Amino acid sequence: MANQEKQLLIDSNTNYADMVVDIGEILVGGRCRKKITSSNQKRQRRDLSRAVCALLNSGGGIVRMESEDRDYCFKVHGIGLDIENSLRDCISSNEIGEYFTWMQEGSNLLLFVKTWSCGSLEQGSAESTKPRLCSLSTGLFYRSGTSVFPVKSGEVPAFLRGKKSSAKCDSANGLSDKRARLSFSGGANEEHDIQEAAASFLERDRVLVGEVLDFTETTHIEFKEYSTKSILEYINKNLPKYVSAFANTEGGYLFFGVDDNGRVTGTHINVEKEALEQTVAETMRSMFVYHSCGSGTLGVQFQTRILDVYDQAGCSQGYICAVHIERSCCPVFRGDPESWIVMDGKIERLRAGKWMELMTAADPDVSALANEFRTELSLANGPPLIKPVYSRAGLQCAAELQEHLYPVGSNEIKWEPETICTDLFSEYPGLKDLMRKQLHEVTTGILIFSRSWATDIGLKKNPDVVCDALLVADNEYPVLFTVVRDASCVTSGTWRETARALKQKLVNDGGYTSRVCVIPQILQLNGTKDQREVAENDVPRQETLHDSTSRYPESYILTSRDIPVFLRALVIVVLGFKSYLSDRLGCEIFNLLTLKQYELLSKNLHKVRKLFVLGLPGTGKTIVALKIIEKIKNTFHCSVEEILYICENQPLRDSVRKKGCYAVTRAAFLKKDFPHVKHIVVDEAQNFRRDQGEWYPRAWSIVKRSGGIFWVFLDFFQTTYPCDCGLDFFNMDPQEWLTKMVRNGTEICRVMLNLMEEILEARSIDMPCEGLEQLLEQAECAHSLPGSFETHFVGSDKLAKSVAELCESYLKQGYSLRDIAILCSTQRAADQFRRELKPELERQLSKHRMRRVLGLAEDILENVIVLDSIRRFSGLERTIVFVIHPDAPQRQLFDSLMLCAVSRANTKVHLLC
Repeated sequence: MANQEKQLLIDSNTNYADMVVDIGEILVGGRCRKKITSSNQKRQRRDLSRAVCALLNSGGGIVRMESEDRDYCFKVHGIGLDIENSLRDCISSNEIGEYFTWMQEGSNLLLFVKTWSCGSLEQGSAESTKPRLCSLSTGLFYRSGTSVFPVKSGEVPAFLRGKKSSAKCDSANGLSDKRARLSFSGGANEEHDIQEAAASFLERDRVLVGEVLDFTETTHIEFKEYSTKSILEYINKNLPKYVSAFANTEGGYLFFGVDDNGRVTGTHINVEKEALEQTVAETMRSMFVYHSCGSGTLGVQFQTRILDVYDQAGCSQGYICAVHIERSCCPVFRGDPESWIVMDGKIERLRAGKWMELMTAADPDVSALANEFRTELSLANGPPLIKPVYSRAGLQCAAELQEHLYPVGSNEIKWEPETICTDLFSEYPGLKDLMRKQLHEVTTGILIFSRSWATDIGLKKNPDVVCDALLVADNEYPVLFTVVRDASCVTSGTWRETARALKQKLVNDGGYTSRVCVIPQILQLNGTKDQREVAENDVPRQETLHDSTSRYPESYILTSRDIPVFLRALVIVVLGFKSYLSDRLGCEIFNLLTLKQYELLSKNLHKVRKLFVLGLPGTGKTIVALKIIEKIKNTFHCSVEEILYICENQPLRDSVRKKGCYAVTRAAFLKKDFPHVKHIVVDEAQNFRRDQGEWYPRAWSIVKRSGGIFWVFLDFFQTTYPCDCGLDFFNMDPQEWLTKMVRNGTEICRVMLNLMEEILEARSIDMPCEGLEQLLEQAECAHSLPGSFETHFVGSDKLAKSVAELCESYLKQGYSLRDIAILCSTQRAADQFRRELKPELERQLSKHRMRRVLGLAEDILENVIVLDSIRRFSGLERTIVFVIHPDAPQRQLFDSLMLCAVSRANTKVHLLC
């Protein structure tokens, strides 16, 4: 049926900066709908339901339909009861006003759809009883008495919780399905006797037509009489529903060829026994089981028995086809659920597997990290497509970041950020007046400027755009003003893309659950030039271009209560980045940037093409480096090959490559040509070696010829080579500093600060001590997460055993192998300790049945303990770090090597001497 349905598409050529689905002509109004055929009613409801379901699941939007009756008036004729009921079915609720708003525009009728949510931001993270997705049907069935019922959308959370609990119980108790199916809630003896009678009946070789069976239909037994000559087609059509129901309940027997009274009817004699068996087998193989019990690809467990049916004269009267379905600990689907989502501009039906992934998605278990992170956005109370978002304990949370970045005053419009406003008004005289004209009736809110809101949310920048300004004000629709040099260069429809994407991200990334829109408005600033090219009194003429943007219902206007929640969602959209915990926890989660990191990423790349970022350990230099690569790509419309990331060690290079970046080591950079590279980002530059090649002049010449971006990230305190890195501190201009340590616990930060002070006092290596003293003066641990640092004095003969015991104790506490790194001073020392540690770990962890325990720095994303040298682990991090007998061939580097090792730990360090 799904294959015969017309493809519904997102129409991007409308005046709405929103997802608009056009379902074509429809007859609306109670009286009119009674006049059309039942099949047409059903088709129109079906198209509307698919569009509505997809928008509910994808962040909201608009369904547009054209009335077949040109005299139709919404206020007079209404919608039609059958359409209202279809909307109720979509949300499994009678409260259709919570999600839907109607509006008429000429002959077009618009249905505004708010995003679905199983909760709201105000509800906290309590588990919701509402499903995470909207579905017209789930494809799941269950038995109750002698009837089969569909699992309704609203029943899915409880149903899946029951299945999950059942799977855990079976796994813990070692029960087989055959034993489990005998556990009945009531009337156990009678049910058992009836099933025994059914099992005995199946041992017979032949049955008389008209014979009445000595057992009846129950929760575990169903009789089906062949009502058609197309018996194989009948089985193929009806079997899946009963299999789903039996498997999802307690198992049972399905008899084809027996009527409701238990009388044997047999089949038409033109059906072959082998064909019956094959049809059952093929149908069973086609059924989908969503496994959460670790049983892999195991399908529905069943047995088929074909009994010959004869009359009194001994003539064949066909067969009884009996199928025994065993209970499944995991959900069994009749077919794909009737649930849709917007994918690549199309309305796509979700396959059962994807539907289950979204429906069962839950916040990761961060109980072991409860003191490290706090929840900003939970899957338990947000729209269907959000990801969990966490902030570091002790750092500013989303609400505090919103107050700092996007403050809303009383009875005033704040213009933020001040630095961007100052630069823009200096570069473009008249811009300030142009924006004031747009706010003549607005009294309370905030106007948020950006060089490009497109790049801020991950889209490519339009080169004709001067700037964007997002107005978030009380009693107003959110408006995205886009100021352009020449409006004629802005093609129809493309200027709405940023507003459309921002609206979707506020919901699907930021977790905003109220009605929301973003109205795009183009403003033209004629004669825009840099202030250096404009005479003092030559103020350019401004022009406001009023677009025919269509109206939204008044319920989409922001209130004073909406604004903080809206801005908090905006903070998550702008400051969110994929956390290193994503790989560790096996799901995608996000953290928030610090204010200084965000300030760096807000730089005008057209002006700040060259920048040296000096960061202390644990300040997030690599995070900023990767984010600036993303911004370069969108600002200058670059391909992956045009932006080069250079670092010193291969493991860090490999980690960055897995994030989709073009990355090489310094050694490879000096050996190869890079004809397509226009922009370069250098990381961990303090450990580059000038004696092996002049990397800096070569990199600068590549960037200079194309007028590209050249940003260098370094930390002189973590210098682990007694060599000139090729950079002169006093000629590194301009500079920015990262001094807030956010990646390490407070106790670890304290040790790191002491080590940095000792490095400065020793002055034993060539580094700009005076400048670093100023940098260190600003150092601070930006949170209150305690962490721990422990020193163990262990003899060499007991070292491996001690480390193995500590590792096992962490596993017992709930940590995993991917939480642990063991670092040695050199690669040779790491290889030697690996040989000593491996047998001890195998002994200690034998009960855990792990195939692979130890890995190298290259395996940072794998579930293994990384054992490698300190230098090779540079730029990477793990929760727990063991530092083994630290030593440096050059004594003047000892403290720097120790600092490099200690700073790789998020919360726990064990120093074994």
